[in-house]
Amino acid sequence: MAFAARSGVVQSENDVMSVKDGKVTAGKTGQLLQQGSKRRAPLGDVSNVVPALSSRQAGGKDGKDVGAVKPAKAVPVAASKVSAKSVEPAPLQGPTAVAQPAAVTRPIPQAPRTRSQTKGLSMTSMLQTRSEAAVTRRQAPPSPLPDIDAIDRSNPLAMGEYVNDIYSFYKRAEPKYKVAPDYMKSQADINEKMRAILIDWLVEVHLKFKLMPETLFLTVNLIDRFLALKQVTRRNLQLVGVTCMLIGSKYEEIWAPEVRDFVYISDKAYTREQILECEKLVLNTLKFHLTLPTCYNFLARFLKASAMHLDRNVSLLASYLVELAIVDAGMLKYNYSMIACASVYTAQVASGKTDPFCRALSRHSAYSLDAILPCASALVELMQKAPTHSLSAVYKKYSSSKFAEVSKVTPPASVIEDAKALVA
Repeated sequence: MAFAARSGVVQSENDVMSVKDGKVTAGKTGQLLQQGSKRRAPLGDVSNVVPALSSRQAGGKDGKDVGAVKPAKAVPVAASKVSAKSVEPAPLQGPTAVAQPAAVTRPIPQAPRTRSQTKGLSMTSMLQTRSEAAVTRRQAPPSPLPDIDAIDRSNPLAMGEYVNDIYSFYKRAEPKYKVAPDYMKSQADINEKMRAILIDWLVEVHLKFKLMPETLFLTVNLIDRFLALKQVTRRNLQLVGVTCMLIGSKYEEIWAPEVRDFVYISDKAYTREQILECEKLVLNTLKFHLTLPTCYNFLARFLKASAMHLDRNVSLLASYLVELAIVDAGMLKYNYSMIACASVYTAQVASGKTDPFCRALSRHSAYSLDAILPCASALVELMQKAPTHSLSAVYKKYSSSKFAEVSKVTPPASVIEDAKALVA
């Protein structure tokens, strides 16, 4: 029965039943639709109309079976005025009228609210806000040190934003790469005088090869650190020296000298294989720790702090003093930063500057004048001995016109007097 009722309502598209004055008329095909059939209305009611279940079901009160549930008949409306609510159908009149079940309106479920409909910022606005916050540069707190890098803010090579942190790290790392001032006592076959002869000769080699100043200071540091850890005979001391300069050149130079150049400069005292073997020994002994602060690093910073980096005579005189210091083993008791600061101070005193130890130099070096006076006094004594000393490579180097003949400047004896007054 249910199947027959369902199949009866399947009609052609053109079978449209109209109701007028209580009479049922046929559609275009001339056939009458079954009772309870649903007409197809173009652009008709689009609401979700669910027919109510009939009160008379199979096996009801009168014992008669009723077929499938009859859907309510919808009234067509204009296409431009589609109502969201169902329209109550008009009951049929006449002999063909059948009791129609009441239509039940099922409300359209509300669509879930999407993220774009939520209150507050949208995802696009939130991401844009986050990206703007990420790229916004936070202004760093003002440094307690005097600003000596304002003129170089536009120069990326000057690293004005990080330079104070870099030199603060240098100060902390400095003790790690400093050797004991009396380390030479542990050597059985060499002494401090042999060390001085070696470094004096390396100054000449450095000048002949036209190497960078950083290479010379790194070379001396590598020699001292290696000799503090390994026993070296006097026969191999020069081998250690040329090998350390080879390593320093590879680290600092763009065009480093080749191994054969060092074989030649040492008058073929060592072979290429010996130098390469010594290179492996030095690097393994020092655990490849080659990045370290030297006197030259601190000297460049302190000259700028005292506003003397543009004064050629003061800069060259300070460089002359630190090179005198690396030859003498007695200067090993001072830190590299102290030697650099004392050199800048002594050079300004020798040049007649009015404020040789200004506030900026004191703040950036983290030393007081009383702290550097003993070191400055030792530098003045080296200046006094240099013209008549047997190891004169540094003195001859800075007595040339290329270096403004700064080695001929009169040593400032007042520095020694101030140091003595401080002790007294």
